[in-house]
Amino acid sequence: MSRAVLAVIIAGLIAAPAAADVHGFDPVAVYRVALGDGPRRGPADAPVTIVEFSDFSCRYCNRVRGTLAQLDQLYPGRLRWVFRHMPLNDDAPLAAEASMAAAAQGRFWPMHDRLFDVHGRVDRAAVELIAADLGLDLGRFRADLDAGTYRDRVRADAEAARHLGVAGTPTFFVNGRGLRGSLPLQVFVRILDEELARAEAARRSGVAPSALYDHLVGSGRPGADVDVDAAPRFQELDPQVRYRVGLGLDGHSDGPADAPITVVEWSDFECPFCARNAPTMARLRREYAGRVRVVFRHLPLPMHRNAGLAAEAAIAAAAQGRFWAMHDRIFADPEHLSRAALEAHAGAIGLDLAAFRAALDDRRYRDAVVADAAAGSVLGIDGTPTLFVNGVPVVGAVSWQRLSAVVDAQLAEAERLIAAGVARGDVYSLLLSDAAWVEKGDPSRMPVTATVGVIELGQVDREEAVVAACRSRDRARAGSMAGRLTGEHKQAAAGACAAYGVDLE
Repeated sequence: MSRAVLAVIIAGLIAAPAAADVHGFDPVAVYRVALGDGPRRGPADAPVTIVEFSDFSCRYCNRVRGTLAQLDQLYPGRLRWVFRHMPLNDDAPLAAEASMAAAAQGRFWPMHDRLFDVHGRVDRAAVELIAADLGLDLGRFRADLDAGTYRDRVRADAEAARHLGVAGTPTFFVNGRGLRGSLPLQVFVRILDEELARAEAARRSGVAPSALYDHLVGSGRPGADVDVDAAPRFQELDPQVRYRVGLGLDGHSDGPADAPITVVEWSDFECPFCARNAPTMARLRREYAGRVRVVFRHLPLPMHRNAGLAAEAAIAAAAQGRFWAMHDRIFADPEHLSRAALEAHAGAIGLDLAAFRAALDDRRYRDAVVADAAAGSVLGIDGTPTLFVNGVPVVGAVSWQRLSAVVDAQLAEAERLIAAGVARGDVYSLLLSDAAWVEKGDPSRMPVTATVGVIELGQVDREEAVVAACRSRDRARAGSMAGRLTGEHKQAAAGACAAYGVDLE
C-alpha cells in the first residue's frame, strides 16, 4: 500500500465518523449546500450551480478534470462552479492555502490548474515557483502563507463538508444534488438536464435569477442521510436500440446527403483498433458509394497523448476542404503523430501550411474536439472505434462481414420506407425521430427532414448552435444564426463566443 493511499485512509478515519455512521447522498434529493467563500467561475445567475469539495492531492479529483472541462463545452454559460476545500492529508493544506493566496490576487483558477497538474505534491518552494510563474506579487503571496491568512477559510470549508456528511473527494452538489467520485460524463449530464429544467420552471414562476440558487436548495435536506450512495449508473450502448446522433463537424462527411444509410463513427487517430478499422471503413465508402454517407467524429482517448493534436490537425485540414485526405494519411501511419509529422502530412496533401500551423499554434480547434468527444461519451461510448449505422451502435473494430451485414439490414429497412413513399433524404431523420437518446452536440447538426426543410430552433438550441459554430471558429455560420437570438440567450451566446474571438455584434 502506497503512502499516499495510507494517508487518505488515515485522514478519512480522523475526519469522518466511524464507518457504521457514514451516510451517503440520495442523488434524487436536494441538499442544503452553502456556497461559502469558495472561489467561483461562470455567470453569477447561471441556472445550475455546481459546488465541488475537492483536494489537490486527490487522484480521483484530478481524474475528473477532463469530465468537468467537457461539461463546460456542453453547457456554455449555464454553469457556475464553486470550489471548496477538503484536504485529505497533512501536506494538502499548503496547496489549499496557496490557492487562496492566489485567489486574493485574482489568479485562483490558474493556480488551481497548476496544483492539479503536479497532483498537489508541493512544498513551500514549489508553490512559490508556481506563484512567480503566474505573475503574482511574491511578497504578498509569501506574507499570506507566513501569516496563515487563509488557514481558517480552508478549515471552514472542511468543517462545512463534515457537517454535510461529505466523506471523500471529489464530492459534487449540482443545485444541491449530491454526486460522489470521478463519475462518467453521462451521469453528470442526466442530472444537469433535470436541473436545467427545474431552474427554468422556477424562473417561469417568477424567481429572480439572483435568487435562483437559494430558492432551489433552500428547503433541501441538511446532510447525508442514506445508507449508501445511489448514484445513477452509466448506461452502456444497447445494440438493440437506435440512438439519435448528429452529423458532427463541417467537412467531416463523405457521401450524398440523401443517402439512405448514415454511418457515424467516433474514432481516435492514435487508437490501434481505429487504425485497424480504417480499411474496413474505406471499403464501406467505396462499395456502398451513393448509398452510404460516412461521418467521422472525434473521441481522442485520455491515454493517447498525441490523439488530441491529431484531431485538431484533421479539423484544420477540414477547414481547407481536405479532411479525408488528412484522415487517410494519418491512419496510414498512426504511429507518427508528432507536430512535425502532422505538418508533413499537411504539406503532402497541399494545405496552406501557414494557415495550418497557425490553427495548431493557437489551439483553434481544441474545444471543438472536446465537445465532439463529450457528445459521444454522453451517448455511452467508452471506447473507440464506435459506429452508429442509422443510429444502431456497432462497437469496436469489426470485420467486414459483420459491418456489411448490419449495413445491409439497415439498408433493407430504409428501402422499405422509400418504397412506401418516404423521400431518400428523410430516411435518416425519420428513423431517428423516436430514438432512445439524443446526443448533446450541436442542435443545428441533428438530422431533419428534407421535405420540411430546416426546423426553426428554439432559443436554447439556437444559443447552443451559435456557440458550437464559434467553437469551430465559423464566424459566418455563427453570425447567421445569432440574428434570431433574443434577450439572455443573445447575451450568453455573445459572451461565450467572445472567448473564442468571435464578435457577434
